[in-house]
Amino acid sequence: METEWKRLNVSQGILIINQKVLLVRNDYGASGLLWSLPGGRLEPGEQHEAALIREFKEETGLDVLADELLYINDARTERFHSHFVSCVFTVKLAPHLPLDANGEPLISCEEDSVVKQVHFVPITEVVQYISLPSLGEGLINYLYYGNTHMPKRYWCYPEYYSSDLKPLTWPPTPQ
Repeated sequence: METEWKRLNVSQGILIINQKVLLVRNDYGASGLLWSLPGGRLEPGEQHEAALIREFKEETGLDVLADELLYINDARTERFHSHFVSCVFTVKLAPHLPLDANGEPLISCEEDSVVKQVHFVPITEVVQYISLPSLGEGLINYLYYGNTHMPKRYWCYPEYYSSDLKPLTWPPTPQ
């Protein structure tokens, strides 16, 4: 009997302020704590932009506007019979949000029990936080090359727990 696969659609957002990108640290149970971009799974009938806005608020306490679709991550694992397709957007802060003395918004992960930390990370240090290429390779390339010079827009990981995957580096390894 063939094992049923979980197919999961995900929306994530990139918020950069003062040369720092906002990351969240999630507790997914078996896989431990993992840093990634804010975002999450779509609810039935929900579209990517709406899910991004909802998930960003739940995970960071911030109201954002979805901006440009940057890239897609297509990642799967035999280990958990899961297949994730993630659309990654840039986001902008909603205009009414108060900022601290450094120009950063007040962030909080109190609404989402899976999120254990939320933190602005200097761009050049992102590789110290994100361990899986399926969670960070597209992001690292966007941060380094910018939107107009990204080497690709579709990142595919046939097995995201593979030992064949190269660790993330700053600057990114050329394609």
